[in-house]
Amino acid sequence: MNQFGFSFRNIVDSANDIVIITKAFPIDPPGPEIVYVNRAFTELTGYSADEMIGRNPRILQFEDTDPAARAEIRAALLAHEPVRVTIRNISKTGRQYWLALSIIPLQDSEGVVTHFAAIERDVTAEVDHADKLARLSTTDHLTEIMNKRAFDQLLTEHFAKFQRDGTGYSVLYLDIDHFKSINDTHGHTDGDAILQQLAATCVAVLRPYDMVARLGGEEFAVLLPGSDIAGGAVVAERLRSAISSMRVKGQNKTLQVTVSIGVSQSGRGDADGFETLKRADSALYSAKNAGRDCVRLSPSG
Repeated sequence: MNQFGFSFRNIVDSANDIVIITKAFPIDPPGPEIVYVNRAFTELTGYSADEMIGRNPRILQFEDTDPAARAEIRAALLAHEPVRVTIRNISKTGRQYWLALSIIPLQDSEGVVTHFAAIERDVTAEVDHADKLARLSTTDHLTEIMNKRAFDQLLTEHFAKFQRDGTGYSVLYLDIDHFKSINDTHGHTDGDAILQQLAATCVAVLRPYDMVARLGGEEFAVLLPGSDIAGGAVVAERLRSAISSMRVKGQNKTLQVTVSIGVSQSGRGDADGFETLKRADSALYSAKNAGRDCVRLSPSG
């Protein structure tokens, strides 16, 4: 008890925020050794106090837990300085959660740091909400692939990398042939089904690191990192063939579509990444004029 007549430990035990106290030494495994956890900790993690006393907090981390956050924590502990980070942990049952974590050094009467106190708050709901908003801002709601805004950012990033180290890329511009007629004849529900299946087909055909986006309406774009125009032409033809083989179950009949595709590659004379897309768009119109359901190329700038 203190001069106020109450126990600070009782307050910490009853707090809504998580509190963990560890010894200050050693920092590296098997340390820092936990000497105290409060009730809020056991409720969130599923570990009892007896299970955690004597162990270190790393049991709560993933192998791929943010290396930058872990490095920031380690540097602060070594320097005996406070630190605040947001970090992803895992409970005893395997549930993932996010913490706003503040660690402060605790000194004895002689000013020597003997322990660290970690005060943590569960911010999983906030992080999940922010992630959802981010996905909504960069994802096409119908096809669940990248939208134009995200693709524009992608072009900008890859153009900067191209300027920096010469890593080029090619861009495909796709347009569904006679799509307006399909919508007018069969209705927008069938049109939406075609758009969704086309997006899924592109994802299935492309490499994991290639990126496809719906730019709007029936127009799609693909960015192929590290690919020149010849490689882009090969992928474009593969996509054209796969899409023409699609069979989409409509409300009254099975539907089939074709696409016209324009291909271009990054060029040293380009002012920005959008010039590659413009050339691919020009090649797309050449494909339309050539009778549709074909691939046409446009040289780099």
